[in-house]
Amino acid sequence: MSGFMEGIGSFVANPIGLGDAGYGFLDQLGGQLGLSNMEQVQAGVNSLDNLLAEARNASNQNKSLYGDYLSKMQGMYGDGAGQYADAVNRLTQAIGGEPESFSYSGNVNDFYDKFAGQRQQAATNAMRNMGGQNLFSSDFMNNLSNKQAALSTEAWEKAYDKMMQDRQQQLNEWQAGQNSKQGYINNLGTVAGLYGNDRNQIANAMGDYYSNMASQNNADLQTRADLTQARTNLAMQGNSGMGTLLGGAGKVLGAIFGA
Repeated sequence: MSGFMEGIGSFVANPIGLGDAGYGFLDQLGGQLGLSNMEQVQAGVNSLDNLLAEARNASNQNKSLYGDYLSKMQGMYGDGAGQYADAVNRLTQAIGGEPESFSYSGNVNDFYDKFAGQRQQAATNAMRNMGGQNLFSSDFMNNLSNKQAALSTEAWEKAYDKMMQDRQQQLNEWQAGQNSKQGYINNLGTVAGLYGNDRNQIANAMGDYYSNMASQNNADLQTRADLTQARTNLAMQGNSGMGTLLGGAGKVLGAIFGA
């Protein structure tokens, strides 16, 4: 009896004496008898493997699209973004430090008529050469003094007017220069603004690229985890039917030896 039971144990360990082939035979037998689901399980596993391959392919395509997007943005805005720093530097240099104010160094003495003294002397001589007057009287001296004062005032007023005209001309020229400089600064500011916009576009594109790549990597990781878990769960549900066959055989043997 013990020898027979050892034979039964050997059969369970190595069905029909063919090793793995024995188990394969029993798997096929279980499938034909409707006791095995291994073909369905394997088909499901193969489907999950195909899904994983498709997911990897879709991921690679998405990453390629993200790279194309970044390359196109760099092609559109890269040159301008690269010139932004130089544009800001030129703008800073053009603005300079403290604001420039107008100054005038002219003096009224610079605009006196060089012949004014000669005219005063001529007027004095003319009064002295007039007949019928006492050159030493107070009236003559007062008239002479008044004449000289009038001529001096007239000369000063003319010199002052010329000085103010010169100052106004210099002020106009300075203002024109300031306006031209401000226009130049405004143009530099406009250019810097355009380059700054290009720089922002590149920065946003890079942010989108890295964000999309990170999201894709996370999605890939989650997909692999989900499919791997599903594959494991499906594989664990496999049933070759061997247990049912052996269980039936055990019942038959039990009935025989029990009797």
